[in-house]
Amino acid sequence: MKNIGRTVGIVTGLMFSAMSFADSDCPNTTYDSGYKKQLPVVGRDELIKTNTPLFANGKITCLIGLNYRKMSENEKLRIETGSFKNIKYRIYYTDGSGSIQGDKNSTLDTIKDLHVTNWSTGCKVDGMEDKHWCYIQKKDLMVGIWKDGKSFISIGSEHFPNSNIAIRIDQQTPNSASAESGFNRKQTTQIIEQLKSGSKALTRYQEWPYEQNKDQTIDLYGFAEAWEIINTVYRTPK
Repeated sequence: MKNIGRTVGIVTGLMFSAMSFADSDCPNTTYDSGYKKQLPVVGRDELIKTNTPLFANGKITCLIGLNYRKMSENEKLRIETGSFKNIKYRIYYTDGSGSIQGDKNSTLDTIKDLHVTNWSTGCKVDGMEDKHWCYIQKKDLMVGIWKDGKSFISIGSEHFPNSNIAIRIDQQTPNSASAESGFNRKQTTQIIEQLKSGSKALTRYQEWPYEQNKDQTIDLYGFAEAWEIINTVYRTPK
């Protein structure tokens, strides 16, 4: 009986140590509904490596829940939430994915925001070069920073061969380019400046296999702040 009691004590101590480590690694910790108390907590590899928030009023929280890819462990995700220039944001440190307020009524709540469209964010890493690129996206419009630090704009996907892409911000002169080569550097710089001060954008492209224009109107609420946020994410030490 003494041995059984000692064993239980050791197991309990190990579980407590694991929980204490998770809590100390992140002062703000929440557990989702899938969390399994009896399983270990394992941190995910992170693209964003910082122990301080990206922005002054940001809050880093650890979300711990079952790793559904393995089912034998809980995984820990670090997430920063806050507001930047009165625009709400949520960024995952694993890969820079997240959401930035794209509607004045948005709360960044999954359920409450069913009928609004926010700016989505993300970063990708080139496994051959260990270099990353990041972007923000809303509907068919993607704006980002390449591995070499240059900005880019992409409209739509699965373009019809030899077709063009185009964008018009408010009543400004439209910009167009080959879907294959994309906007040149001068166009990209000009378009981003217009996006930062504009209220809406009209995008156009032709999607395979339909050789007809596909237009979308995009509310530019929060674009300027979203662009600053993703640039900060891009520059943060990786």
